[in-house]
Amino acid sequence: MTQGFRFLHASDFRLELPVDGLLELPDRYGSAVLDAPRLAVRRLFDAALKEKVDFVVLSGDLLSPRDTGPWGMLFLIEQFTRLQAERIPIYWASGKSDSPDVIPSAFRFPDNVHVFPVGQMEELFYEREGAPIARILGTSYGKTGITPRGGVDPVEGADDLYTIGVFNGRLPAEVLKSDSVRYWALGGSRVRETVSRSPNMAVYPGSTLARNFSETGDFGAVLVEVGESGRATTSTIRTSPLRWSVETLVVREDETEDEILNEARSRLKAIQERALEAAAYVGQSLDDDVWFVSWRVEADVAVLPVLRYGPSTQTILRDLRADFAKTAPIIYAVDLEPVLPERTPEEMYERQTILGDYLRMIRYYQETPTEEIDVEESMPAEMRDWAALLRAKREIELRRRVDGENADLGDLPARVAALETKDFRSETAALLDLTTFDPSSSSREPSEDDAWAAELASRRREALLEAAALGVDLLSETDSPVALLNGNNTTKSLPKKNRAVASELRNLQRNIDGKEIDS
Repeated sequence: MTQGFRFLHASDFRLELPVDGLLELPDRYGSAVLDAPRLAVRRLFDAALKEKVDFVVLSGDLLSPRDTGPWGMLFLIEQFTRLQAERIPIYWASGKSDSPDVIPSAFRFPDNVHVFPVGQMEELFYEREGAPIARILGTSYGKTGITPRGGVDPVEGADDLYTIGVFNGRLPAEVLKSDSVRYWALGGSRVRETVSRSPNMAVYPGSTLARNFSETGDFGAVLVEVGESGRATTSTIRTSPLRWSVETLVVREDETEDEILNEARSRLKAIQERALEAAAYVGQSLDDDVWFVSWRVEADVAVLPVLRYGPSTQTILRDLRADFAKTAPIIYAVDLEPVLPERTPEEMYERQTILGDYLRMIRYYQETPTEEIDVEESMPAEMRDWAALLRAKREIELRRRVDGENADLGDLPARVAALETKDFRSETAALLDLTTFDPSSSSREPSEDDAWAAELASRRREALLEAAALGVDLLSETDSPVALLNGNNTTKSLPKKNRAVASELRNLQRNIDGKEIDS
């Protein structure tokens, strides 16, 4: 009969990776975000001590020593030493980034840490009072890696021991079909995943820290409890001090700004209460936690322009940030973005008006993706300069996204630096944003099947959707095309600065169609 024991399984600390889901953040949250990778790992070792586990299994990708510099290794050694004081062993099978091949020899781990060798499976035993309790098999990734074999040779006098395999990477199907290893402690994935439950368990615990909006839910480690029957149960130990969620608001045409704000407040309050309840259940403090929320707004076409271009969005964000900035966990509303509709109501296209003409022109370009859009001839010189600046910035961003950080940027940074010294009118920014995706200006030639071409096509589609929404706002037949959301639910014009943009749009359409369309 197996003696019961408990162990903590963790991986993918990735101490060198910063939080990457934010474009800007108030200074008061800066330290919480910068220290989040270390705090998450510190919480992991706190949990190991609090839960009084028998041992800890680490399945790789803890850090890149080259990228963290000395502090990364010193921080890990500090955490390992905390467990050494309580005689808790650590079994570490490294991944590619933290392979023994790349760990400087100057760093010495405490005696409770065992790093599995590269290129072979090593067998170890966890003992209690001199008797073996569990068998741990592991291999480190190294430069070449190794695929675990399907079976495990029996050990004399210990063939009934619960066996744990530790590995960084994906296991072959034949390995998972074998019941020689009862629990595979896997690493190499930032998201928690149980890939097998029978005849054995195989688990990726995921990263200890959620770093962006694609990483929602609980991030941390897995606590494994093996009973005397040999049956294992798992539970999540949450370590991430940062959490992320994307929330959707559906706004009706007759809703006021206060009603939208109250609905958002109610939703954030519910999030906060659930987090506090979950933390209380496991005895965890949320004093250092920050929950980032990104709002997506689905609105009627009549309300959309006000929310997208008017002041209501910033007012709602300001109030939400103030309301949830002082109680734990802090909830920070990152943005509130009205979602562009795929289609404008059909009846708007049929109108014999400036707006109708404009929307029909937009639809033509949507349905003819190969037709080049050339709008700069209708712009004043200073607007063309600004368009060139935005286009250069976007090409830098696009190249880095498609080709990586080592993309060849040529003279783009110098062009941006030269143009940024100019002083342009702020009210034309929304219009110019629609002109800066033009693929014909790129110095890189896209092929039909590469990511660059797909990205440019996506940019064109998004820009045309934005152009349609902006046109509905600026070219409506009345001076007040939509109701600005306010306490009295009365109509109110958008800022008068948009009238200048409307003039530019009329010049643009005149240039493209060759018609005099001023009313």
